Amino acid sequence: MKKYLMGIDVGGTAIKIGQFDLEGILINKWDIPTNKTDCGQHILPEIYEFLDSIVNLDEVKGIGFGVPGPVTNGVIKNGVNLGWDVLDVKGEFLSLLGNKEIIVKVSNDANVAAAGEVFHGAAKGYKNVCLFTIGTGVGGGIIIDGKLVDGYDGVGGEVGHMLVDHNRRFTCNCGKSGCLETVGSATGIVNLGKMYRAIDSSSKLNRYEKLSAKMVFDFAKKGDQAALKAIDEATNYLAYALSLVTLVINPEIFVIGGGVSYAGKFLLDKIESQYYQYVTPFITHAKFALAELGNEAGMYGAAYQVR
Repeated sequence: MKKYLMGIDVGGTAIKIGQFDLEGILINKWDIPTNKTDCGQHILPEIYEFLDSIVNLDEVKGIGFGVPGPVTNGVIKNGVNLGWDVLDVKGEFLSLLGNKEIIVKVSNDANVAAAGEVFHGAAKGYKNVCLFTIGTGVGGGIIIDGKLVDGYDGVGGEVGHMLVDHNRRFTCNCGKSGCLETVGSATGIVNLGKMYRAIDSSSKLNRYEKLSAKMVFDFAKKGDQAALKAIDEATNYLAYALSLVTLVINPEIFVIGGGVSYAGKFLLDKIESQYYQYVTPFITHAKFALAELGNEAGMYGAAYQVR
């Protein structure tokens, strides 16, 4: 008898695994390390071995995966954070399962995080949602009419690589310059913090050799001018990117997640206040919310795929 769904969020450092009942209620959760040796070839076998050790797989109805990279029909392309180039995640895992009758679904990690927020978080009850996950990079998850959007080549929601800084001051990990990730992520906030502190010798940011996004936020909240300029510029780029998404798909609600979202209302208010300059007169009121599930969103969303 089928009793369970498994939601698996594959990250560059750790793999989060959730066991859910068929109604989507979380029963158990685990973390295992991500073994990226040998170009990540041990990741899927180690997930299979762990699942086989904690649950009777004959009782599992479906297993959903969230993976960091563009996904098309279960195949990830450019999963560089895992050591993968192109990998048929669905096909490989079905092979590991053998003749077990288990549904396997695979999608981009930001998309499944968005689904998680729809399933059990800040966007519950909404059918048209866009999630921005702002951490080391910027990811996007899109839900339209209750369904995940991966796009034709799996790059639906890759908002972090929108060209927003037309001065192209910083180089992105993707090889381009001017991507949203270079000016709107935690990395981007540090980039801008360093730039503005070099101009303003009175900034307290100059007391520190290494900066973090949290540090820039903390000093901005205290009125440090260089830090404020960095945060205002970063949130302006985020607001601009949100406006571009609005004018294409017009979601009901934007959810802001990722590590930078812990800046809370200070971050959200700055994004929202700058957003309207780009969307007025078409949009005069929009819904914004902070993600509620934290780093569990991917597990929930991965399970949502197979529910």
